[in-house]
Amino acid sequence: MKNLLNKFQRTTLLCLLVLATIFFVGCEKQFEFDLPESGSKIDNEFPTANFSYASTSDDFKTIKFTNLSFEAIKFEWDFGSGNTSTEEDPLFTFPDEGTYPVKLVASDGNGETGEVTIDVIVVEGPFQPIIQEAGFEDNTLPDGSGDGRDSWRNNDIGGVIQITSSPVTFGDQGAKLPASQDRIGYQEITVERETNYDLTFWYTMLTGSADPFVTVSILGVTDNGGTITSRADAAAATIASVTVNDDTDPTIYLEQQLSFNSGDNETVAIYFFNGPVEARLDNFSIEVGLPGAVPPSVGFDILQSETNFLEYTFTNTSTGGTTYLWDFGDGNTSTEESPTHVYATPDAYEVKLSVTGPTNLTGDLTRGINILAPVTADFEYVADPADYKTINFTDASEGAVMLLWEFGDGFQFTGMNPTHTYAEDGIYTVTLTAYSITDNTSEATEMVIIAEGFILQVLNGTFDEYTNVTGDNADAWDMTPNSTVVDNNGNEIESPYRALWYNTDLNAYIDATYCSNEQPGSTSGGNNGTRGGKFSDPCRRLYQVVRVEQGTEYTFSIDTRSEAMGVNTEVFILNEEITTEVGIDASTSDPAIDGYMEITNDFDAFVTNTMTFTASSNEIVIYVRSLDAIDGDHEVFLDNVIIE
Repeated sequence: MKNLLNKFQRTTLLCLLVLATIFFVGCEKQFEFDLPESGSKIDNEFPTANFSYASTSDDFKTIKFTNLSFEAIKFEWDFGSGNTSTEEDPLFTFPDEGTYPVKLVASDGNGETGEVTIDVIVVEGPFQPIIQEAGFEDNTLPDGSGDGRDSWRNNDIGGVIQITSSPVTFGDQGAKLPASQDRIGYQEITVERETNYDLTFWYTMLTGSADPFVTVSILGVTDNGGTITSRADAAAATIASVTVNDDTDPTIYLEQQLSFNSGDNETVAIYFFNGPVEARLDNFSIEVGLPGAVPPSVGFDILQSETNFLEYTFTNTSTGGTTYLWDFGDGNTSTEESPTHVYATPDAYEVKLSVTGPTNLTGDLTRGINILAPVTADFEYVADPADYKTINFTDASEGAVMLLWEFGDGFQFTGMNPTHTYAEDGIYTVTLTAYSITDNTSEATEMVIIAEGFILQVLNGTFDEYTNVTGDNADAWDMTPNSTVVDNNGNEIESPYRALWYNTDLNAYIDATYCSNEQPGSTSGGNNGTRGGKFSDPCRRLYQVVRVEQGTEYTFSIDTRSEAMGVNTEVFILNEEITTEVGIDASTSDPAIDGYMEITNDFDAFVTNTMTFTASSNEIVIYVRSLDAIDGDHEVFLDNVIIE
């Protein structure tokens, strides 16, 4: 009875949240949102049961079941008439043709269960594959659950797709791949061996990319031992693919079809990824194709030489081809499978590859390249011994023919190694832009502190520093920051945080105690319309080491809001880097704590929260958590972290 009451309470809360969401959507006629990132949800309290099935090649009445359940370790199958199984992926022979309601109950280690009943059609003839969440809509899994992308995960290969509501072509949602190229779609489906299939999907992408493309591939999972754990594995397992690159109108979706033969595979995977362009996909479907040969799949990768910027290597990734014809766009051609070509002059070119298969069916793909001489911006600086406000800058760029310095106080300089004198103390962001002989650019930035005394500095307290790759935007608040980040011009630079702190012991403690991703998420839903930080499960933390003056009183402030009532946030100002949370869990008077504040977050509205503390050491740790942020319905949003 207690469990039933808990379920009723959760259901009531969910209904209230849905009503609130409907009200919000009614006010916002057009919107776009990101569901929580890959790995941002803890294990569901109740497992989700799901499966696919297919006839075996020897006997259409013998059905192979493929378990697609989430968060489950025990399985109970009921095939009807008293026939059951506890195998994960059972094989069962039905007595006759017909439709059979097959029930699967999936259980986790705590005894919680989920169940689903699917009508299994047993009929002689080609098996019709099933794509789960084919249109990326919420609540379209067989049991009525799903956030539109639950079936499209392979975290070993890349982050899970985002969800977009505008533009879409069918339904209310579509899949979104950001230009950072760190997200992919992956779903295994059951097929019949040696059968032709036609996969259809719709796509669109933003204009302005130098190399826009989306590749949709079919991977032979059975042929490769049933495990695809890297992008290299996926490339090696590709049996068919299509690359699309029409970016004419981002508001209009285009239809594309990929024909393939399953070969010796009973399981294949639909796998899609993008180039350096924001792209969207929608409405996947699959049908049994006509017998006969299928055209070759055409694809190739492009790599610029590190020693000669006019030299390019084109690596053929096509499948099903026997002959190849390359047109490099400058009047030169090649019939090599993977040629190298040296261009005479830098320019924009369109490279076309035409592939012919053994039955004389052909396919082609055209991709553009814009040849730019590489350049890398870099610099060092040191204060003049005679005047702390005068800074001597030394250029360390490579491949640059022109340099533009911006000193952060409104002044600029063009040249090699400038000296600049600041009028006032402060923290200034110095930017060096380096230009190559083809006007390719690279930027390097450094935060320069001008002070005779001490200046306290909170890094990326507004969560707006690195927005090209949104995951990097939260790196200033990760207890184990990455070694590099991507700046807002797409350049990979050294992380300004990694050298300041790297607490692997605490990270391991949180992994073992809560869940395995302590870095906060980055969200477009920050305060005042800017980006912010996000907690979507209890292991997320804000973590940053800050230099202070011992014995000085400071005021700390942070903006917070939550998606549900009763989701509080705790703020700790620590005087040391802790390795576990045992001490601060036991008492807010723990010796490691200089300041503590528990925030009752306002539901769906940002509020600024402040407290004062006196630093007991020369270094503090800003440490923030929300243990009740258990999932996407109980998220906490954070912004504008300030110490004064």
